Amino acid sequence: MATQATDLWTIEKELWVENRLGLHARPVAKIATAARQFEADISLEKDGLAVDARDLLAVLALDCPQGTRLVLRTRGPQAREAATLITSLFASKFEET
Repeated sequence: MATQATDLWTIEKELWVENRLGLHARPVAKIATAARQFEADISLEKDGLAVDARDLLAVLALDCPQGTRLVLRTRGPQAREAATLITSLFASKFEET
């Protein structure tokens, strides 16, 4: 996972969907729940289309099977913390087997 800090308040990370079933309702709910915890703008981008990570239906509409590349962008006072938590969800494959 590549990390790039574009300025003091913005974090950008490349994420890969590694869990076998991709981003279905359960992992997307975990992302949305995590995103709502932070004072930050949080988006996920796939193929140039960026959506608010708090919006469960918008993230589901990205259609992300296993192997999909996403860009996570967080901006705000808690950008680093938000990026860390959401990255850890992807790294743990959303605790799915």
